[in-house]
Amino acid sequence: MDFQQAMAWVSEHESAIKGYIAKYRNFSPYEECDYMQEAFEAAMIAAIRSREKNLAFEAVFWKVFRNHISVITPSPNILTHGSNSIPSHVCTEDLTFVTENRADRRHKDPDIEMIFQSMRHHLTDKEQQVLYYALGIGMEGSMSNYEIADLLGCVPSNIRDIHKRAFRRIEQLVKKGIIDPKCFA
Repeated sequence: MDFQQAMAWVSEHESAIKGYIAKYRNFSPYEECDYMQEAFEAAMIAAIRSREKNLAFEAVFWKVFRNHISVITPSPNILTHGSNSIPSHVCTEDLTFVTENRADRRHKDPDIEMIFQSMRHHLTDKEQQVLYYALGIGMEGSMSNYEIADLLGCVPSNIRDIHKRAFRRIEQLVKKGIIDPKCFA
């Protein structure tokens, strides 16, 4: 599928796309047209990926689109997904209130980079590299398995396997008492 066909597909399925984004609108300062713009961008990415990997365009589109909008949409549960932007419905004229809340949360959130640096010597070079990109420690921000695979020249399933090995290794180190998660709280 080329870019023109991908754009036409988005236009044809506009009502389904708008139905999907309705659940995100509760938490978002963005308008429907912003989400539709994301849909067109996701369609262009999906056109390339579906052609390169010989996958169905629709499946790739929905995967890319879901990832894009979950990243840009402020989420009430920031630890699982979504942007860390303050949702418009909690904004207030009293900016000190907002600043204080964000400052309080910063002290409670673990420093992912510090945790990664303190335990990376327990991991293989490849595991370190994959976690570095997945955790978003570098300038690139948090990357998906597809993006990491493209960057490292392998397939996403390899990246998923490396994630599993790294997490299994960390879990074993915690069980053995070599890594103490309490020191990161």
